Amino acid sequence: MSATTPNSGPPGPRRWLGLLVAVALVSGGVVYTVEQREQDADARATATQTVSPAPPKATKPSRIAAAVAARRVAIDTILLRRAQAVQTGNEALFLADVDPANKKLRAAQKILFANLVEIGFTELGYSQAEERFNPSVLKAHGSTTYLVRILMRYQIPKVDFTPVTTELGYTFIARGGRWLLTADDELDDDLGPGAHREAWDLGRIEVQRGPRVLVVVEKGDTTRGRAIATEAAEGLHEVATYWPLKWTGSVFVIALDETEVRDAKFADEDIESAASTGTTFSSLPGQDTADGTVAGGYVVINPNERDRVDEILLSHEITHVATADLGGYEPLWLAEGAAEYVSWRGIEAVSGPGEVAKWEQEVVDDAVPQLTSLPSDAGFYQNSADVYGVSWLAVRFLVQRIGLGQVEELYEDMARNGTDQASRDRILLSRTGLTEATLWTSLTTYRPQR
Repeated sequence: MSATTPNSGPPGPRRWLGLLVAVALVSGGVVYTVEQREQDADARATATQTVSPAPPKATKPSRIAAAVAARRVAIDTILLRRAQAVQTGNEALFLADVDPANKKLRAAQKILFANLVEIGFTELGYSQAEERFNPSVLKAHGSTTYLVRILMRYQIPKVDFTPVTTELGYTFIARGGRWLLTADDELDDDLGPGAHREAWDLGRIEVQRGPRVLVVVEKGDTTRGRAIATEAAEGLHEVATYWPLKWTGSVFVIALDETEVRDAKFADEDIESAASTGTTFSSLPGQDTADGTVAGGYVVINPNERDRVDEILLSHEITHVATADLGGYEPLWLAEGAAEYVSWRGIEAVSGPGEVAKWEQEVVDDAVPQLTSLPSDAGFYQNSADVYGVSWLAVRFLVQRIGLGQVEELYEDMARNGTDQASRDRILLSRTGLTEATLWTSLTTYRPQR
């Protein structure tokens, strides 16, 4: 199953040096309250009504602008300290700007710090996006409240080919001449899917590493973590063997006792999906482009399936990870069909062709008649028909028609350029001689060769 702000990332060292100099020149404790905002607004309105326009002249920055600028410098400096603390393993520095009166938050931040250090990042930075307003948050914390969306930009070595971005929401208050972080969850409902639900946000974790594998489990769940790492290594081997794309990345598998991790939702106890591959973004949707820029993917295991994880399941998900950064415009029948093709090749290697032939016949006899076309993207994962089986059959049919290498090239072309149905049909027709409609017709009359 494939599960998925201004600023391109944290400022560079030269910009940070400028900020630190600015901190020494301005009062980091400037408090810009809601009442002051209202007073300034009233003053501007009165001035507009009673004073005739004057010729333009050079003026000093307004009190509002100065206060906002000072606040931004102060918060940027806090965010810089937090990133430096993780990179240097300095817990005291990480907690230095956390509200000392909020014991629960400080305890949670200690766990977060330990998790971030355990993951290890080649790059880590936080930057302010935009201020948000919430009356209930303002009422809870007082007139100096500053609620802001934060971009966390990071890179996990060998897992992320490029730095990726996720969202957070921080609540700051001014107290005693300084700004303090007093909450980190009051903006969660207004953030994108899976924001503040990364593996390191959800309780104390443990990391198991292997060649091209990183597995996260709960602290102390060592045996399970090692077992999943072994299965993931086998899954990697199957993807390398049965899918022609030369992918040299590593797989990040999250196997926590949580029903919602990133954008994977396993809250329903009867949910059938054993795992989900969630997208990572180097640029979030809406940040630079409407769709964002896909960087890769992480695998999330359904907590109810953690004891049944094997290389067959993981080879399916790793196929999604290996193809994640191609563009993401391929139809779901092709994405899921390719992943099923790889996993069933693994089954065939273990059990022989008889098992595959049996399932192929079941799909032809039972699954295809339930549909009237190839499974559409809309409602794919909610469809009660065997859409995975039909998708696999479509890819298997294409492999027999044009060869596996050509199917992989078709996948890449679709992923990069299949932005609408006309584009998909054009690409499919040029590479296979079929449109989606005629491919479906071929499947309805397909009879397996035995």
